[in-house]
Amino acid sequence: MAINKTTIINQALTLIGAGSMFSVDDGSELSEQIEATWPMAVDHIFGMHDWSFSKKTFKNRRLADRPENGWAYAFELPGNRLGPPLLNLESAGSNPRTLRNFALEEGLLFANVPDTWSQCKVLVDPDYWDPPFRSAFIVALGGYLAVPVWQDADLQDQKFTQAFGTPSREGTGGMFGRLMAQDKTAAPIGADFMASDPLTAVHHTGGRGLLPWHGEF
Repeated sequence: MAINKTTIINQALTLIGAGSMFSVDDGSELSEQIEATWPMAVDHIFGMHDWSFSKKTFKNRRLADRPENGWAYAFELPGNRLGPPLLNLESAGSNPRTLRNFALEEGLLFANVPDTWSQCKVLVDPDYWDPPFRSAFIVALGGYLAVPVWQDADLQDQKFTQAFGTPSREGTGGMFGRLMAQDKTAAPIGADFMASDPLTAVHHTGGRGLLPWHGEF
């Protein structure tokens, strides 16, 4: 069975003892309040960490006209991204190279190289969320729903503490704190920063190259 927004909301409602009472076809005031909590939870939780499963690398579309701001090229950034790009690249794939010189203006990327890529955070359908992330999200959403459904601030605090930790942890504790630590640990460490560093990319002959300090295998 596909897991979508309605599924997640009803799982959160069940968690706080309300049962599967939400439907997108229900035009009641309570259903509207319940649905209004969804973007609040998504914005908060996807904004608190660069989740690896929500990252995607796009090749940016180069505009035909030369920009008037002094850069050689202008590129459209992906329209479905959440926030600014996490990383801009001048080459992608197994040997990515970070784009060092660029500008972001009015939703466009400007650079002096003819091709660019951007790694962005995107909103992923719940069916593709990692199961531990989905479980933590349901707990947090239960906290968001506790007040509109039950007018229970104590239940909200309980679920928020379970999901995010105590207020002193500032969102870095609880279920999400553990998930963020695991996500950072699992992130691959690439050679891009060494390969594109002007010091480590110098050959022993004195000329510049594109190799990292350890050379090729």
